[in-house]
Amino acid sequence: MFKQTIKTNILLVFITLIVIVSSSLMFSQYYFSKKLALETTSKDFKLIASNTSKQFHDTNTRIKKFLKANRYNKKLYEEISLDYKHPALHDLIQLINIDQSIYALYFTDQNDSFYELINITTSKLLYEKYQAPSNTQWIIIISKNKKTLLTFLDKEQNLISQKYIKTQIEPTQRIWYKEAIQTQDIIMTRLYKFKSIDMYGFTYANQLNKQGHIFAIDFTLNTLNKFLKRQAYMENMEVFIFDKNGKILASSSKKTDFVDSALLESLQHKQVSRINFYKKNSLGYFSAYKPLKNGLYLGVKIAAAPLLEPYITSLTYSLLIALLVLLITIPSIFFVTNKIVKPIKDLIFENEKIKNRKFTQIKKIDTNIVEFIELSDSLVSMSKNIDAYQRSQAELLDSIVKLIAEAVDAKSHYTGGHCERVPEIAQLLIDATNRSQKGSFKDFSLQSEDALKEFSIGAWLHDCGKVTTPEYVVDKATKLETINNRIHEIRTRFEVLWRDAQIEYLESLLKGSQKKDAIERLNTKQAQLLQDFEFIAKVNIGGEFMSQEKIDRVLEISQITWQRHFDAKLGLGEDEMQRYTKGEEHLPVTEKLLSDKNEHLIKREHFDYEQYKKDGFTQEVPHYLYNYGEIYNLCIEKGTLTPEERYKINEHVIMSIKMLEKIPFPSNMSKIPEYAGTHHETLIGTGYPRGLDRSQLSIPARIMAIADIFEALTASDRPYKKAKTLSQSLKIMSFMVKDEHIDKEIFELFIEEEIYMPYAKKHLQPEQIDTINKQEYLS
Repeated sequence: MFKQTIKTNILLVFITLIVIVSSSLMFSQYYFSKKLALETTSKDFKLIASNTSKQFHDTNTRIKKFLKANRYNKKLYEEISLDYKHPALHDLIQLINIDQSIYALYFTDQNDSFYELINITTSKLLYEKYQAPSNTQWIIIISKNKKTLLTFLDKEQNLISQKYIKTQIEPTQRIWYKEAIQTQDIIMTRLYKFKSIDMYGFTYANQLNKQGHIFAIDFTLNTLNKFLKRQAYMENMEVFIFDKNGKILASSSKKTDFVDSALLESLQHKQVSRINFYKKNSLGYFSAYKPLKNGLYLGVKIAAAPLLEPYITSLTYSLLIALLVLLITIPSIFFVTNKIVKPIKDLIFENEKIKNRKFTQIKKIDTNIVEFIELSDSLVSMSKNIDAYQRSQAELLDSIVKLIAEAVDAKSHYTGGHCERVPEIAQLLIDATNRSQKGSFKDFSLQSEDALKEFSIGAWLHDCGKVTTPEYVVDKATKLETINNRIHEIRTRFEVLWRDAQIEYLESLLKGSQKKDAIERLNTKQAQLLQDFEFIAKVNIGGEFMSQEKIDRVLEISQITWQRHFDAKLGLGEDEMQRYTKGEEHLPVTEKLLSDKNEHLIKREHFDYEQYKKDGFTQEVPHYLYNYGEIYNLCIEKGTLTPEERYKINEHVIMSIKMLEKIPFPSNMSKIPEYAGTHHETLIGTGYPRGLDRSQLSIPARIMAIADIFEALTASDRPYKKAKTLSQSLKIMSFMVKDEHIDKEIFELFIEEEIYMPYAKKHLQPEQIDTINKQEYLS
């Protein structure tokens, strides 16, 4: 078979695709063309800004020349009267005709005599404001001696009409007058709005050669609007002047009164004198408007679409051509790439087998690409190594699991073999539920190798927490037993009382008592001691229910006293010493025959109750870790365990859960803590340690409960109880079904298929295997 390298295959693909890759160059062409268009537009914007500044500068220069030229105009010195035909009228009209940007000319003296000429055609608002006749061209406003006269003239300066108005004009109070009177230079006020014509403008003023006389010109931005309109050389372009608040003062196209908020935001960041996309569909430029030192800005805005349309069209055509080339070359691309893609897919398929741990199913792929052949060989070799490693790890895990179980079983000869036998019963039950098609088992399946392994480990480790349970608690056969059976201490006290009775008898003889009476008293007392000790010894066994009558007798016997002559604190360890009351005692000490002392109480230390609740554990925690009180233990009503010892034994489930949850099991083993930690739960939430109910217990968890109970009932290696027969064990379990402690469906399957029998033949004594009437245990 002809072989070739993957490099050769990729080269063939790249040769085929080179035409497509070249089309990307068209995009770079578009990018640079767009950049060039933006740079050109930016230059145009800057030219507009320059022209606008020059236009205003020329107008400003021209108006100042007018003012300077008329500083010595003697006609302006003539006294102002209410006669509109002032000698300066003709000169004022000529000035306005020369420069249409002038809105009004006026002069005044220090006595508030005022003469103003207004070109009413500047704004239509003036006709309405002054109620001027329609053919009015000029308005003359004369104010003298607190009288104000309006005169309306037509275009040829013929009188149309006159009228007095109530408005009182005080020019000497105006800002332009106050500024001009202070200097010989021409002043220009800040930009403000002329209310009479609703336009923005400035006032230029100059002090005349005559003391107190001021000549002024009102200049509007109306002319600037027209100039800005001429600068907008493209459609959809707008040139405007605006203030720092975004108010448009002059514009080539009065579309809005305010600039875009994005433009204002850029101003706040001082991003001026640059081209900027401040909207998705617009280009903008703005800069400080230098001719006016009033915080004004010049802005230019143009729609981006018309500007970039030629380049977008070019790009569209390029893309269509590239797409056509791509369609033509697709068959070749498919043919060439398939040579690479197929072996890759085959490798992925084989790799999925590794992912699913099907190591024995890995096979070499069929390809002529050298690199893929080498990779396939490596994959096969790797799968074999992983398989071997996994098997060794599985064997190691099994060994550790069984080692822990054996350690737990070996911890107490009373429960030996429990951790080994429970998984057998559990496995028999899980196999049966997998086979069954009844009820809940119809949709249940736990048959994969991983799932069965997970369940098996959970069963083996269900009691691993018992490694933390003290042996003397697990093996406690009598009520007074701790590490040793304390009945011996109590018997010694009875021995002391026996000797005390003998001593008392001998002393009474020395004192002259009748021997017959003394012997009778001695025999009576010693007989009572024998009866009392025998009773205490029987109570200590814990085999019978502790009635109130027996409890009362224990309390009665406990009141008997004896003399201790030796210090009880001598020979104690440090921990035990901490439980004794500090201070010296005066010997001999009279003590009771049985007692519950402070030193019998072992405190529960370093227990996190909050975390206990957070972990979901609901079992009540006794206040003390242990209570070794003699009366307290002897009065246990049933069995040999105190509540503290019962909790300590039950706590093995909590410890199993905590130990297993700390182990970083892989995802396919994540349910091990659940299977191991739920075998003492019931279906109605009365179990421990979390009080789970039916809805929270899976079928495997319910199986674990039945397996644990059945093994415990039938175990024949418990010295503290007699092994029960099969029928007895199943009878007890049937009661537990009725109480909803164990699952009814699983128990009935256990009975119907006689799942117990293989286990019984292997582990039960012959005398335990009796006849089973199935119907007796089925409802």
